[in-house]
Amino acid sequence: MATSFTISFDSIYLTAELPEVIGIRTDQESISVTVLIDGDEVFSSVYYPYNRMVYFRDVRSIVESAMLEQECDMASLEIEANEDSGYGTVTEEAKVIYSMYRSPYGSEVFLANSFLSLRKSALIPRNGYLNLYNYTKAYAQGSNYAMIYYTQPEIPGVVSTYNCYLGKVQSSWDRIILKRLTYDYFKEVVDDYRQTDSEVLGVEYQIGSRRFNIFFTDEKPTDMFTFLNAFGLLENYYLYGATTTKTEVERSEAVCGWKTLYYDETISIRHEVETAPLPYNEAMWLSQMLTSKWVAVQIASRDSATRKTAEVLTSDIAAEVTDNDKELIRVKFSWKYAEGAEWMKDKDMF
Repeated sequence: MATSFTISFDSIYLTAELPEVIGIRTDQESISVTVLIDGDEVFSSVYYPYNRMVYFRDVRSIVESAMLEQECDMASLEIEANEDSGYGTVTEEAKVIYSMYRSPYGSEVFLANSFLSLRKSALIPRNGYLNLYNYTKAYAQGSNYAMIYYTQPEIPGVVSTYNCYLGKVQSSWDRIILKRLTYDYFKEVVDDYRQTDSEVLGVEYQIGSRRFNIFFTDEKPTDMFTFLNAFGLLENYYLYGATTTKTEVERSEAVCGWKTLYYDETISIRHEVETAPLPYNEAMWLSQMLTSKWVAVQIASRDSATRKTAEVLTSDIAAEVTDNDKELIRVKFSWKYAEGAEWMKDKDMF
């Protein structure tokens, strides 16, 4: 009996759906198991079989930790079982995409029909932008459409629609494709079609069977956060709500003669946020940001090429999300700059 795996890998996995235990059948006295991410060894250990079986555990944790350390959202995974005799090696291989969530339909079906975000719509300011990601196989990108809702100055109060074909973004290899969507992009599409000035209200954006709704607003957000979402990809959250800045001072007091002095002074500044009312799906998606491994707040922006952010830490999270349509959902949380010093934020950035 040679060495063999008791399972066969699928071609692609969300990391949350990787098998937690992998069985290896062998007649060797020992085998070494090695895990490689994009060809780099991230784990290796020697195992001694019992009843000719070895059980390799905690696969997901090893893979996700390595992907976070290497800052990759998609990678090639190889698991090798090497016989102690040095003559035999068996390997299981798969593509993996970082994910904190599982899909009831399986990884391949989810990736073929969903964008890599857990929200289905977004409200963004007219000078803002939306990062939208999708996974595509080589030469298999779906057709790209947009249903654009717009108004024209000469017909006030009338909302028109324009269903346009935006082509395909083909790739010669399996990868994650980013589309950065803006108000100006869709306005240019409509203006070229109508040969007149227009104002875009919203867009139903589609790639293959994937759909996403974008709504534009003139209201200025109070802040913009950037964070790693459930798939390890950068998303933006435009905050519409109230922020209260609190300054806390801790210090010791001493009396020298008749004079009182302070020493060991510590100043802490915390920003407390209460969002505007949120729909259920938006509130659930926002909960990702509050537990994300990396969150930053925008501190300056003169144009899209010079945006500047600073890393922050979130705390005091009160994210009680209910699907009761009669209750307004407001999420509360606090944040502070990770480096400890406050930034002089540009209040006109939006």
